[in-house]
Amino acid sequence: MKRFTDSRLFIVGVPLFFFLILAIGSEYLLYLGKERRAAREKESVVKEAGRVRTLLESEINTTLTLTLGLVIYVASNSDVSQETFASIAQRLMRRTPHIRNIALAKANVITHVYPLAGNEAALGLRYMDNPAQRPAVVRAIETRRTVVAGPLELVQGGRGVISRSPIFLSDKESSYWGLASMVMDVDSLYAASGLMDASLFRYALRGKDGMGMQGEVFYGDPTLFSSRDAVQLPITLPVGSWVLAAEPYRANRTFKAMGLMRGAGLVLALVITGMLSALLTSLSRIRYLAHHDPITGLPNIRYYDSYIKQLITTSLYKDESFALFYIDLDRFKPINENYGHKVGDLVLREAARRLEEMMPEHELVFRMAGDEFVVVCEGVEVRDEAEEKAGEMVQALEKPYSLAGTKSVSIGASVGVSLFPSQGVTSEILIREADLNLSMRKRERGGGV
Repeated sequence: MKRFTDSRLFIVGVPLFFFLILAIGSEYLLYLGKERRAAREKESVVKEAGRVRTLLESEINTTLTLTLGLVIYVASNSDVSQETFASIAQRLMRRTPHIRNIALAKANVITHVYPLAGNEAALGLRYMDNPAQRPAVVRAIETRRTVVAGPLELVQGGRGVISRSPIFLSDKESSYWGLASMVMDVDSLYAASGLMDASLFRYALRGKDGMGMQGEVFYGDPTLFSSRDAVQLPITLPVGSWVLAAEPYRANRTFKAMGLMRGAGLVLALVITGMLSALLTSLSRIRYLAHHDPITGLPNIRYYDSYIKQLITTSLYKDESFALFYIDLDRFKPINENYGHKVGDLVLREAARRLEEMMPEHELVFRMAGDEFVVVCEGVEVRDEAEEKAGEMVQALEKPYSLAGTKSVSIGASVGVSLFPSQGVTSEILIREADLNLSMRKRERGGGV
C-alpha cells in the first residue's frame, strides 16, 4: 500500500511540481510583460504629449512674437496713425491664423484696433477702470514683459487668450507709452497643436492667466492632474506657464487581457502570445504601409503631409529656411510599356535608393505618386545652392539602370525647386511653386513622360 501510495504521490506530485514551476514562471513572465508594457505605454504618452506640447508652445510663442514688431515700431514712432497701424496689423494677421484682433492702448486707453469692424465698442476702453482688465495690465507694466491672460470667454463669442505687451519709449519707467494687445483664438491654437485630434490619449490644460499648477483647469478633465498614470509637462509662456496633462484612454489598456492569460497553462499562453505577436506585427505592418510606399519603401504623401506641417511650424518659430525639390522621372512610361511593370518597379526602387544616398540621414525622400518624388533639404537659404543640389539629383537619376543580364535602360529627370519662406509658407504653395518650376525645366529640356 505504501509503495502504491508513494507511486501515486509521485505521479501526482511531479506534474504538480512542474505545474507550480510553470505557473510561477508564467506569473513572473506576466509580471515582466505588464511592467514592460507599462514602460512602453509611459514612453508613448511622453512622446505624444511632448509633440503636442512642442507644437502648442511653438504656436503660442510664434504668435506672441509677432507682437514684438508692433511694440518696437510704436516705441520708435509714438504718434502712429490709424492707417499705419491698420497696415501693420493686417500684415501680422496674415502670418498666423490664430489672431482675432490687435489693439493699441495709449496711456492704457484703447486708441487703435484692427479689424475695426465688430470691435468699435472697444475704442476708448480704459483698462485701469476695468476690474477684469486692470490686474493683467498692472502685471505687464511691472514686469515690463508680455503677459498672457485667459483663456476666457470673449464678448464677441468664442474663447480666446489675450496677450498684453507694455511699450516703453526708453529704459526709464517714466517713458511708458501704453500697451499692445492681441487676442488669439484658443480653438485655432488647439487644432494646430493636434490637441483636438487625439484618439488614443486624453489631455487637460491648467494654468489660466499663466499661473501654472496654481491656475485653473481650462481644458479637458481636471482629474488627470491627480492621476498616477498621467504625464504632466510644462508649457512655457513669456510670463508664467501652462501645464499639459496626458493619459491613454482606459479602453486602450491591455492589462486586463493579459490577466486573462493567468492560469491558462503554458501551451495556451504560448498560443495567445503567438496570436498577439502576429496581431501586433500585422497592425505594425498596416501602420507602416499607411505611411510608406510599398514599392520603394519611401515615406508616402500621407507621411509628407504630416512632416511638412511640423517642419513649417518649427521653421517659422526658429526663423529657418529649407528647399523643396519636386522630382519627375522623364521617359519612364515607355519602360513600363516595353519591359513591364516589374522592371518599372525596379527602376523606381533604384531611383529612390540614389536619392536617399544623396541625402543626409535626417532629411527625407518622399514618393508622391507614379514617378514623382519630393525631397526636403533644411538649411538651404539661397537659390544657387538649391539649383546646385537639383543638378546633382538630375545627374544621379540619369545614370543607366541595370536590368537582368547585361541590359540597361536610361531615363531623364526634371527637378523643380521652391524655397521656404521666400516662395511660400504653406505646403500647397511650395508644391505649386516647385511644380511650376519643374514644368518650366521640362519645356527647356524637352522632357518626356
